[in-house]
Amino acid sequence: DKDSFGALALDDRPKFCERISEFVKDGGTLYVEVKIKDEGRESGGPPYHVEKEDLMEPTNVGGCFEYVCSLGEVYCLNMGGMKQTGHVLRRAPRR
Repeated sequence: DKDSFGALALDDRPKFCERISEFVKDGGTLYVEVKIKDEGRESGGPPYHVEKEDLMEPTNVGGCFEYVCSLGEVYCLNMGGMKQTGHVLRRAPRR
């Protein structure tokens, strides 16, 4: 997912995450790129400031995915005050 999650308003994220979880097979990998802003959450969006905790909320991908690792900044942006970060997640087995 390249920036889709971070472009969505908070209320739209759970449905988006539910749909992604339907498409990824158990044990499958999900790579997510999001923005980290120097001003943090206060800066608004889109794009919104997104950290691991935001991704892993139970109503977001945290309900169906396990966090594998952060790749940190994945490349330099030419947009002041923002970093592009990558996260690797694994689809948890369906219950």
